[in-house]
Amino acid sequence: MAGRSVSGYVDESVAAKLGAVALAEARTPASLVGQATSFYVGLPEAARSALRRLEQAGTPDERRWFEGEFVRLLLKVNLALTQRTMAMQVAHALPEDDSDEALDAATREWMEVARP
Repeated sequence: MAGRSVSGYVDESVAAKLGAVALAEARTPASLVGQATSFYVGLPEAARSALRRLEQAGTPDERRWFEGEFVRLLLKVNLALTQRTMAMQVAHALPEDDSDEALDAATREWMEVARP
């Protein structure tokens, strides 16, 4: 992806974590920094301001609480995406109607295919 190079400074701890995450995800540190930067600048000003305030004035417990809530929200979205993908994958196998007869026939067909 063509882009523009920007630079910034982080402490050694952040640089080490960045390298470890990049290695674990088989990505470059630059791609991670680009993704994080795109996310941050895409936030509304009110959200960026609240995040800066949390970083400056929040307690470690408050920052951990925020991180936990953020992770929970991401996992909730990930589950919804997975459910949508699964629904699209099985939609073709569902009967046209939901009568008991159609559902019974679809179940029998599935059981035949699933038998070892």
